[in-house]
Amino acid sequence: MARTQSKCGARTKHGGCCQRLAMVGAPRCNLHRGDWATYTIERERERERERERERARARVRRKRPKR
Repeated sequence: MARTQSKCGARTKHGGCCQRLAMVGAPRCNLHRGDWATYTIERERERERERERERARARVRRKRPKR
C-alpha cells in the first residue's frame, strides 16, 4: 500500500485548514513551518554529519593492520 503525503492542516485566518501538502518529514507546509524549522533542519544536518564521521572512523579502524 502506497503512503500518501499528508496535508498541512494549519488553521487559516478564515477558520479552515490549510490544504497544501506538508513538507516531507515535517507536519506543516513551507508556509506554516515557522522559525523552528530552521533549528530542526540544522539539528538533522548535524546528526547526519556525526553519523558520517562515525562511518569514516569505522572504515579507518577496519583498514588498520593488527599489531
